Amino acid sequence: MEFWRNDVGRKGEATPDFRALSAELPTSPALPAKSPPWWLWPHVLSLEAPLVAVLWQMGLAKAHGLHLMPMVHAGLGLVVWIIYVLDRLWDSFRLPKAGLDARHAFYRRHRVLFMVLILPLALAAAGWIALKEIPEGILWQAVSLAVFVALYFFVYVARLAPALMPRPHAAALLFALGCTASIRFFSMPETWADPLLECAVLTLLFLANLSALAAKEEEDAGKPAHWHAAHPTLLGGNILVMVAILYYIQKGSFDAVLLPPAIAVLVGLGLMTILHRFRGKLSVEQHRVLADLAMVLPLPVVWM
Repeated sequence: MEFWRNDVGRKGEATPDFRALSAELPTSPALPAKSPPWWLWPHVLSLEAPLVAVLWQMGLAKAHGLHLMPMVHAGLGLVVWIIYVLDRLWDSFRLPKAGLDARHAFYRRHRVLFMVLILPLALAAAGWIALKEIPEGILWQAVSLAVFVALYFFVYVARLAPALMPRPHAAALLFALGCTASIRFFSMPETWADPLLECAVLTLLFLANLSALAAKEEEDAGKPAHWHAAHPTLLGGNILVMVAILYYIQKGSFDAVLLPPAIAVLVGLGLMTILHRFRGKLSVEQHRVLADLAMVLPLPVVWM
């Protein structure tokens, strides 16, 4: 899941290293296109983030005893996919041809097709779902989130305004708000404490994922190790926060329905810790795929 990235050659930021996959993947669209390995295609096609979002929405719905309409899941997945495609298309115009990773090389080669046909169709489908298939309350939540997503692109992607918080933190918060929007609407909470805690818990997991991706890219690229140095501390801090949250849920300070998702997040953070321990044996792309898996593998805890 990568709603942001360490851009290639931007102001000394980390640049991904694809040495382990150099025999299989192009580093520039000028080179002959070679097919990525099968396990990398969901990432190349920007499907990993929509899958994570929909699976977590389904898990939260199960925890709350809700039965969401299929179009609610389809709408979330489609909107997340559109956001990621827009981000990567934008990067395909800004980044130099040399050194593009697999996904950005793919979007650079096919950006006319995406802009002329695929994205307009996807936007039309999302609009139809929003206006015809989902409750009006969810629509207005989606509109509110769209404002913040637009602000995110304005501040972080286009760099037209100073950032108010680190980019990974903003991306993780937006992703968590999107995953929990329908749950907030259908569960009709009596107070804001439980929905805020649920969103905060997911933000911790998504932030750990983004931090892990940034740390691995910095390490492999030999760039200044900002996230590489901060990631272990962030992971440890998030785990301690989750232990405290589980304690207060057990005490009855928060709704017991939050217990399974909180346990799943804690397990996910544990998997991230193990992944960090063995990151040196993995390529950047292998590490990215496993970091995304670490966010969804604990979900059976919620469904039990």
